[in-house]
Amino acid sequence: MYLKRVELQGFKSFADKSVIEFEPGVTGIVGPNGCGKSNITDAIRWVLGEKSAKAMRGDTMTDVIFSGSEDRKPLNMAEVTLVFDNEDHYLDNDSNEVEITRRIYRDGGDAEYYINRQQCRLKDITDLVMDTGLGRDSLSIISQNSINAFVQSKPEERRGMFEEAAGVARYKQRKKESVAKLERTTTNLERVEDIVNELERQLNPLKRQKEKAETYLSLKDQLQEIEVSVLVKEIQKFTEELKTVDQELKKLDSDKVQNEAQMTLNEGKKEELEAKMYQLDQEVNDLQGKLLAAMNRVNDLEMQKVEIDANRKHILESTNKEDLEAKIANMKAMLQDALSEYNDRVERYNETKKEKEELDERTRQCDIASNNQRNKIENINISLHQLRATRAQIKDQLENKSGLSYGVRTILKAADTLAGIRGVVSDLIVPNEGYEKAVGVSLGGSAQFIVTVSERDAKNGINYLKRNKAGRATFLPLDVIKGRTIRSDLAMIATSSEGYLGVMSDFVTYDKDIEQIVLNLLGQIVVTDTLDHATRLSKNIHHRLKVVTLEGDVVNVGGSLTGGSLKNTNNTFTHKGELERIEKHIGEEENNLRNARMELARLGNEGREIHQMFLQKQVSFAKLEVVVTNKMNDLQVAKSEYEALTHQSANLEELEADPSDNKLLDELNEAKRERDALKEEIQYKRDMRMRYVNENDMLSSELRELRATQRVIEKGITDHRIAKTKYETDIQNALNRLNESYQMTYDHALEFLNEDVDLDQAKETVRSLRMRIASLGNVNLDAIQEYEDVSSRYETLNKNRIELREAQDALMKAISDMDQIMVERFSDTFEKINTEFNRVFRYLFGGGYAQLKYTDPDNILETGIDIEAQPPGKAAKLHSFSGGENALIALSCLFAMMSVRTVPLSILDEVEAALDPANVERFAKYLQEYSDKTQFIVVTHREGTMAQCDLLYGATMQQKGVTKLVSVKFEDATQMASA
Repeated sequence: MYLKRVELQGFKSFADKSVIEFEPGVTGIVGPNGCGKSNITDAIRWVLGEKSAKAMRGDTMTDVIFSGSEDRKPLNMAEVTLVFDNEDHYLDNDSNEVEITRRIYRDGGDAEYYINRQQCRLKDITDLVMDTGLGRDSLSIISQNSINAFVQSKPEERRGMFEEAAGVARYKQRKKESVAKLERTTTNLERVEDIVNELERQLNPLKRQKEKAETYLSLKDQLQEIEVSVLVKEIQKFTEELKTVDQELKKLDSDKVQNEAQMTLNEGKKEELEAKMYQLDQEVNDLQGKLLAAMNRVNDLEMQKVEIDANRKHILESTNKEDLEAKIANMKAMLQDALSEYNDRVERYNETKKEKEELDERTRQCDIASNNQRNKIENINISLHQLRATRAQIKDQLENKSGLSYGVRTILKAADTLAGIRGVVSDLIVPNEGYEKAVGVSLGGSAQFIVTVSERDAKNGINYLKRNKAGRATFLPLDVIKGRTIRSDLAMIATSSEGYLGVMSDFVTYDKDIEQIVLNLLGQIVVTDTLDHATRLSKNIHHRLKVVTLEGDVVNVGGSLTGGSLKNTNNTFTHKGELERIEKHIGEEENNLRNARMELARLGNEGREIHQMFLQKQVSFAKLEVVVTNKMNDLQVAKSEYEALTHQSANLEELEADPSDNKLLDELNEAKRERDALKEEIQYKRDMRMRYVNENDMLSSELRELRATQRVIEKGITDHRIAKTKYETDIQNALNRLNESYQMTYDHALEFLNEDVDLDQAKETVRSLRMRIASLGNVNLDAIQEYEDVSSRYETLNKNRIELREAQDALMKAISDMDQIMVERFSDTFEKINTEFNRVFRYLFGGGYAQLKYTDPDNILETGIDIEAQPPGKAAKLHSFSGGENALIALSCLFAMMSVRTVPLSILDEVEAALDPANVERFAKYLQEYSDKTQFIVVTHREGTMAQCDLLYGATMQQKGVTKLVSVKFEDATQMASA
């Protein structure tokens, strides 16, 4: 191995990049004082690991960086690279050429180290050159100053050079590291043993607590396995029973409504019938008075008629012929009376027939109207059924949150057991009237966001959903969410735009504590009246805000538009408004139904009255038929008698055209007509009253039955509502138990249902397990983990203790082995160097005696090295020697070390400066003698040394403060050295 070249840049006086090529053998570097040739020695020592700034002839390590000159500015970085030929792999590196680089920066003084251009540590470099003869403590790199330091240093300080020569520096470093490691190991062992002893004291109590906790958890697992199935089965059972109760309750409620409606209808009918009966009684009383008067008048007129008829019969029965004309006149009058009565009865007959037909038509029209009314009622009922179904669906969505996502519904159901759940956004804000669509569209999916008191509550909610695999939900923590508002410049533009109504957050009502949530969601949304105004406003503000219209059309940030029908959207706010409208419509339809039923009842009453009148007319019509027949017979008889008397046929048409002036008969006919009409009306009213009486009795009977039924229904409703409340409470208690005890939702608990569990037996098992759990008393569930942690820590530390003890023993053995190796190597090398030292000394001094001695022979590992030297004619006292003698002693030691152990490189900086020419020649000859095994780089002024160099470099400062190196011949070198 040898040094091939040194590359310097920015190091001390080497401002420019300089490359110095070296060859095996002796290379001399010459030059006048102050030209920077010793900086090459400093550079090599610096790269090989020198850490002392003082050794570098500076105050701080950054002093090695070129500090500038009159013509040159200071540099910020110094870098030196040593390139070694390593074909023999003398250095422990696989490369045939090894580059070692050290770089330092002025800013911060940071240093960088590289081996073969790969960044490394300083330690890597010192390890690489350790025990190679290139170490800091070796004599391979020495200067004039270190010559005297070597000879005059303390024996203990001198030892390091011999260790380097003996190749034990690596062992010494390893021993130092091993001793430090042993100290750390011993300290760690003591600490670990203290901890292990403490853990041993903790283990037994923790073990008992752990076993108790494990028993508790085992019982809890058994309890959970059984109780979850019990709770699920109970929930299923109660749910089925609740469904049955709900169905029965709905039927009872429907029956109650129908029963109440029927009672109300019957009571109304009864009151109406009683009023009509009272009215009929009053009318019959009045009519009876009129009938009595009419009958009296008929009687009076009939008596008058009887008298007239008797006179006529008397005249007819007279035998006087002179009375024939009177007889004919009376007979004609009688015939005319018979004809008049017959015509009167026929007229009444036809009138009655017409009235009967009219009543029949009215009955038919009333039936048609009743049928129409029934159809109307049926349509109203259909409409009510649809409206109620829609209402039930919307109520289900609003009350049971069926329109919300599964995760949101799960959280709301568990809100009683999860802390800090305020509710969903859609339940916490109320849009102003007319803004439901706009608010719903503005919120979109965020209407389902859940508001929580704190971020921790939100995290608990998310963990609850994860445990139960119950979907996802978005949470808005009140302590985290901050409101957002419109920038003042955009607000000013929006306010002045046509159609602008305001900011969406201004059109909702909410509690003060959620104001930041509302502002966050709605504080930056603008509201306009129409889409045209919305697009213009959005353009005015450069599409930086969302703009929403009252109809729910949207101009998004960026300018995209969203709109269309909202029919199928799930908007909670429109649902609320729709529910109000449906409720109002249902009320209107129910009122229409009542009115329709009342109208149907009125038509029914009217139909019955008309029918009764029709029946009465039929009776009158039948009677009149008999009367007309009788009057017809009377007319025929009168006609026959008239013709028999006159002996000529009677012309009834002429008689009818020339009626007699018989006011009495006309009055009598009119009186009879009035009497018969009054009788007919009284009979009709009496029949109607009787009908009303019968209906009233039937209604009274029905009302009694309805009231009795109502009491039964109301009792049934009360019982079913109590049962419903009980089942709902039982279900909620079971759900709460699942949630509180096992953090499960019902859906999640279904996964653990054991269908084969006998419910009664399982309940008994649950009670037994609960008693066993209660008997355990206080249980520390953390003891299981604590025991595992302590036990694991104990096992780990106990293992560490064993390993530390083994490591301690191994380190002590390693230290002992290294001590033995170092003693053997150091002693062997020392003896060899001592022998060579005396030989070299005698050669260099031309006689005398020199030897090396231990200061403490019994402690080879720490003993110092003393030098005894006696040049010819002098006593052996080192402090009395001259500088040249000290140099020869040091060089003797150096060459002795080289004789024992080959050093690949030796750098000598003016070490022979104090020698006389004869000793310089001896010194130079030694260099040549060892140059086949050792590469020498010599900084010198002496001709004798220069003469033995294979290669010479001259150091000059052509530019002040900047060193340049040039290859020179021997003659030029002597001139440069003497300059």
